[in-house]
Amino acid sequence: MVKKMTMKTSRGCRSIRNRILSLLITSIPYANALTIAITGSSQGIGLDAAKRLLNAGHTVFHCCRNQQRANIAVTESGGGTPLVCDLSSFDSIRSSAKNLAREAPTLDVLCLNAGIAPSTKAEVPKLTSEGYEECIGVNHLGHFLLASLLKDHLVEGGGLGRIVTTASSVHDPEGPGGAVGGEGGATLGDLSGLGIQLNLDSDAPTRPTMVDGSTQYDGSKVYKDSKLCNVLFCREALKRWSEDSIKIRSLNPGFIPSSGLFRAPREDNWLGATAFTFVATVVGFAVPIEVGGARLAYMATAGEEDVPSGSYFSAETGSKAATKGEGFDGSSSVSKEAMDDDLAARLWDRSVEIVGL
Repeated sequence: MVKKMTMKTSRGCRSIRNRILSLLITSIPYANALTIAITGSSQGIGLDAAKRLLNAGHTVFHCCRNQQRANIAVTESGGGTPLVCDLSSFDSIRSSAKNLAREAPTLDVLCLNAGIAPSTKAEVPKLTSEGYEECIGVNHLGHFLLASLLKDHLVEGGGLGRIVTTASSVHDPEGPGGAVGGEGGATLGDLSGLGIQLNLDSDAPTRPTMVDGSTQYDGSKVYKDSKLCNVLFCREALKRWSEDSIKIRSLNPGFIPSSGLFRAPREDNWLGATAFTFVATVVGFAVPIEVGGARLAYMATAGEEDVPSGSYFSAETGSKAATKGEGFDGSSSVSKEAMDDDLAARLWDRSVEIVGL
């Protein structure tokens, strides 16, 4: 009888102990929880990544172009903090950086993810608040300024100091989608068109609208140029900011025609774009938004042993791999121009002048 009572008492004690441990575990914050800021998290892979990060217990700041988009990001992702960061306005970016530094005492990861792709039918470019061509202005200059302003905050207070840039395989003219029909591939030339403040009401025909100095606007090429700028930024940041303990990563999220990035082509030809998206998905060279979101979330959170600083991660066309173990890794090389150290340095120095750092 005594033995049975002892066994029951022992089981009861273990049960109580397990309940206490369970309560303690659920009340303690995630041990590896990170504070992560993401631009463009109200739709597409940014939104999907935000959902994953929040579900994993991380703190997310949604940096979106206006308050409405930021609020949508919070609602659709299931949490996080909304922040206005209009990447087409230097004033908005500076204000956003100050607000983020105030709201997030410690910032571990900055995901430079937002992007726009102009209509391929556009004959004149849309402009940023400062008068620069919008695609390069948002995708490169806006992110360059935001990262520069938050660089120190990323390591202050013990933050990881990690910057993740959403690039693309189209930065490479020799890669899938990099040059359609052998034309329109990314190339920055002598950078003579970078930072030209355009006035489309007067002398636009005589002023460069493209980074390489061309006066003829090409909405397809300018997007590819902006992705080349993203890769070159990462290459140079790795050199200039490594002493500040900043880690740099970039990724090719895959070809995702269903994302918000391709809204302009859908507006140009909704039926054609929809049919193309369907065929690309069926054939297998397109991937769903969920794959791109999983890849972005992985790059934001994976350890240095899996994703060393300076990595450019990609996967085979159509692959749904989202981690290094699955085949999403750094085995893919960037384009020849993206490895031009002199070009990367000149792009950096010119960008510093344009954004006023």
